[in-house]
Amino acid sequence: MRTRGMVAVVAAVGMLAAAGGCDPGGLTAQEVEVVAGAGENDGGAAADAFIDGRLVDMIMGADGVLRVLTEEREALTVWSVKDARLTRVAVPAIKADYISQATAGPGGDLYLAMWNGNGGVWRVTADGVAVQTVGIDRETYRGDRKPAPDGAPVAGAYVRYLHGVAVAPDGHLFFAEERIGPVTYQLVRTDENGKLRTVLGRDLAGLTERQWRSARSSTGFPDGTPARQIALEGGLNDPLAVAPDGTLYAAPGRRSVVAVRADGTARQVIGNIGGGLDDGVEEADEPFEDRGPAARARVNLAGGGTIRAGASNASLVVDSTGDLYLTSVNAAFNRLPETFDWTGEVSDTQRELLELSKEQRRGDSEVLRVRPDGSLATVAGHADAAAVDDSWIYLARAFTDVDGHPRVLVVRTKKG
Repeated sequence: MRTRGMVAVVAAVGMLAAAGGCDPGGLTAQEVEVVAGAGENDGGAAADAFIDGRLVDMIMGADGVLRVLTEEREALTVWSVKDARLTRVAVPAIKADYISQATAGPGGDLYLAMWNGNGGVWRVTADGVAVQTVGIDRETYRGDRKPAPDGAPVAGAYVRYLHGVAVAPDGHLFFAEERIGPVTYQLVRTDENGKLRTVLGRDLAGLTERQWRSARSSTGFPDGTPARQIALEGGLNDPLAVAPDGTLYAAPGRRSVVAVRADGTARQVIGNIGGGLDDGVEEADEPFEDRGPAARARVNLAGGGTIRAGASNASLVVDSTGDLYLTSVNAAFNRLPETFDWTGEVSDTQRELLELSKEQRRGDSEVLRVRPDGSLATVAGHADAAAVDDSWIYLARAFTDVDGHPRVLVVRTKKG
């Protein structure tokens, strides 16, 4: 076991912010419970064990296993929390720096979208075996290098860099593909009977930059617009999520979230494009309080860390009731209140660990929840990644210890 300069954390799973615990401002602190990464042990009890490496993503699978993906020297490690125990497996076939999003399939396998390297979508089994399911090895490919059109076979298709991935409850795979030409844009596509099909995004091949500027999605679009008529931003990760009813969510350009209904029409979920700053949306004062209509709120979907100590990937997930959760970086002038600091009736060592992880942050980040009725709430603060199950919101925070080693701490808070 590697020796660390980080203080040891009390080796028991418990509430870090007990009911009635108060911050210096007198407000009740958010209640959180240690899940993993709060100790120095090499495996075993998850709360007492360490999680090494730069945070890449965090996923809760339908199998009830929480998985944390980290990177160290480009190598990917998957840490799994099940029955409060922590195990890990190395995935040598994957260069972790190139993962744009990870998700879990119905059987518990992970699916990883890659924006560089070999590209494509990779399926990773519980024992760390990685198999490419979409895309080709560009170092050896000798076929047609033109982007694959709709209707082309998925097997062996030449697809551009992928910036998001999601798996529907019925097993359908979705991914966001970057297209590069005179303009850069994205298409969200799926595998339908072994063939590629675009479900969101307009093919902008042949458009000039000026034409694209007038067509892009950030100009807004009416509710009910066919999803394939909407031009999507390019050049940034486009996280995806699928609700139990099959609704597809995508975050093109990270400034908004678009929903695609089963009938192929789209609506804007969150992201006040072209409107006033958070027009009609209340400030976040307490977790789970209704802040108003999500469609009028501005967002910046991203992880809250840095390339060294945090996650650049945004979290976008849907729970079994259809509630959407996402990580968003706050503007510098709109800082979260102390209520979201995860402080209260905690030990000195626990407080030191949490404060150390907060001191290294580049800015405030929050976890937002959007109900199916469109109402918005801030449900957690100061998290780099989020995952959910039926009862809990899981929050990952990345930081470096006093020796400069990257680490990850995971806590959870009950849904409000």
